[in-house]
Amino acid sequence: MNENITITEDYSLPSKGQIYAKLIDPEVCLRSMTTAEEMKRLSITDKPYKQLSEIIEDCLTKKLDIPVYDLCVEDYQYLLHKLRVVTYGPDYNVSIVCPVCGEIFDYSINLDELEVLEYKPELKEKFKLDLPKTGHSIELKLQTPRDLDWIENRKKEMKKQFPEMQGDPTIVLSIVSILKSVDGEELNSFMAEEFVKKLPMKDVNIIINRMKDIQSQLGIKSEVYCECTNCHNKIKTPFRFTSEFFRPETN
Repeated sequence: MNENITITEDYSLPSKGQIYAKLIDPEVCLRSMTTAEEMKRLSITDKPYKQLSEIIEDCLTKKLDIPVYDLCVEDYQYLLHKLRVVTYGPDYNVSIVCPVCGEIFDYSINLDELEVLEYKPELKEKFKLDLPKTGHSIELKLQTPRDLDWIENRKKEMKKQFPEMQGDPTIVLSIVSILKSVDGEELNSFMAEEFVKKLPMKDVNIIINRMKDIQSQLGIKSEVYCECTNCHNKIKTPFRFTSEFFRPETN
């Protein structure tokens, strides 16, 4: 009996391996998930992105030059989508609410047909910018799955350390996670937090909008276009992860 009945597919990372400290081979081969990976996915963890990164890593037939946990989120999400495709197929069923008539209808997204934007050399220049109010020259970087876990766990730490703290620190931590250097100097997380807290909101807004611009030009486009089955209104809706993504009810 063949005990290794798996499907494999070849893919190429949207970044082309060119946004990292050193060039990495963007060509990957994924195999379908097994019960062992599904057991790991369902286990309780305070680092869900690490857990999924390790599952993707296990399903790569050839290891990347860096851990999946340290890939940019755009490459990570691409691999996550393709792991689902190679395991269960591209059809992903979701429920959508029409913003015009309120109708709730089922729609099947073909994950292989979602637009994927690949890295272009001109994107590199967008990572550097001068802040208009403070005059600091900063360099940005793309978030990684490691960053996303760090943000959530750092928020918990801060609330425990400072129970009287008011407000949500997400905006500060999110900017810290994409801040590579300030005036040519790389800051540790503590120094970066203090720097970001003191920034005027005009500078913060510039950083946020620049990163949105960069993210909009790389990876899987997170918008789904469909038509309401009731009023036939054309709908654009954000892509959502549901239980159907990893445990589809039909195949």
